[in-house]
Amino acid sequence: MGVELKGIAYPSFTKPIDFTFQSQAFTLLVGKSGSGKSTLFQIIAQVSSLPYSGQVLIDGSEISQLSIVERVQTVGILFQNPNHQFTMENLFEELVFTLENIAYPIQEIESKIAEVVEKCRSQKILHRPIHQLSGGEKQKAALAVLFAMNPRVYLLDEPFASIDRKSRLEILGILKELVQAGKTIILCDHDLSDYEAYIDHMVELRDGELKELFKIPSSETRQVFSKEVDFGSNLLHMDKMTCVLNDSPLFSIADFTFYEGISCILGDNGVGKSTLFRSILQFQKYKGRITWRGAVLKKKKSLYRDLTGVVQEAEKQFIRVSLQEELQLDGPNFERNQRILQALRYFNLEQALDKSPYQLSGGQQKMIQLLTMLTSRATVVLLDEPFAGLDDRACDYVCEWIKEDSQKGRSFLVISHRLDPLASIVDYWVEMTATGLKHLKEVSISRPIKSLGIEDEREVR
Repeated sequence: MGVELKGIAYPSFTKPIDFTFQSQAFTLLVGKSGSGKSTLFQIIAQVSSLPYSGQVLIDGSEISQLSIVERVQTVGILFQNPNHQFTMENLFEELVFTLENIAYPIQEIESKIAEVVEKCRSQKILHRPIHQLSGGEKQKAALAVLFAMNPRVYLLDEPFASIDRKSRLEILGILKELVQAGKTIILCDHDLSDYEAYIDHMVELRDGELKELFKIPSSETRQVFSKEVDFGSNLLHMDKMTCVLNDSPLFSIADFTFYEGISCILGDNGVGKSTLFRSILQFQKYKGRITWRGAVLKKKKSLYRDLTGVVQEAEKQFIRVSLQEELQLDGPNFERNQRILQALRYFNLEQALDKSPYQLSGGQQKMIQLLTMLTSRATVVLLDEPFAGLDDRACDYVCEWIKEDSQKGRSFLVISHRLDPLASIVDYWVEMTATGLKHLKEVSISRPIKSLGIEDEREVR
């Protein structure tokens, strides 16, 4: 029977939804940013903060009629922002808390945690404070908690937004095993690469309608290349730089130079990429020197006129009550304001100017965050996972903006695990490990051969 939606009506849906997600199958849910995918997940899991009408039935049982314990054992949800997932200080305490709350036998909790941690490759983060984990590590921790709950239905909202490709493939393999063991998985993602070998169905949410797509895109791997570093102008230089986290060395950079232009930094989750950005912005303590324009970087107000950054979680950078105020559209810079308004019209956000940023979808929040930083006067912009929650159309728009600004002399450092949108604009590919940074001559990128959104491919299977 699966997950059956009967007459689901919600303010953001244009009409009631009637649809059934297949039982014991792996379904990929796709759709434009802001189309309502996260809202749909929240309705299915019964965690929506706004009222809706209609019924959600899972294997014939109406989910709203179940007790809380029965509900979480029937359907589990991984939120787009993993910070919304945690209650306790670290993953171990979170797992204990979760298992106790679903009345898991006390004498078996320790062995269950060991099983979950091994399956999710989470040993290294088990006892670390959750607030000190990287975005990708938080996603892994949230997945571990969901696996411990062992629901019949898994709802995963952008689970790979900050996860490296190796871990992504490992988790896809685990999810496939869960389906083979009788679980139902519905996963929402904008990056369609690598799914062909794992999913059974692909469903699109468009204009308030769910339709199964006829063709699941296959992926291909292509090579992209860096410019010759000897010909670049120096941007930032790291000299004998080390960073320590929790009394343990996180990374060490003996001697490295970023060059003017667009650089993309690759590396496994937890290696320290976001911490490196915080160090450059002088928010993180480190030893050694970072020089820029021939001078050692120091924390001072004037620095942030030239350097700015986009953090992984958009909501952490919102400081005003409406989009109008957040984007400072009442300011005197006419050219800047027109550029923002053009983008808002492109993404159908112009009518939302009076709304709070927190009323937007995750992808819409990310776009507002990017618009704020990309229209700043900074000459160097650090972008940490800028494509989280963005559909292909939005990614292309942002990349075109970055490319145009780079041609005018602006430089960008980008951390991203979603590489396909960047393939045609990056000047330098850089790999980060615990022992330093190094320029790569070439990088392999996996990408879907066909993108969604072509009308003649929207056939019902």
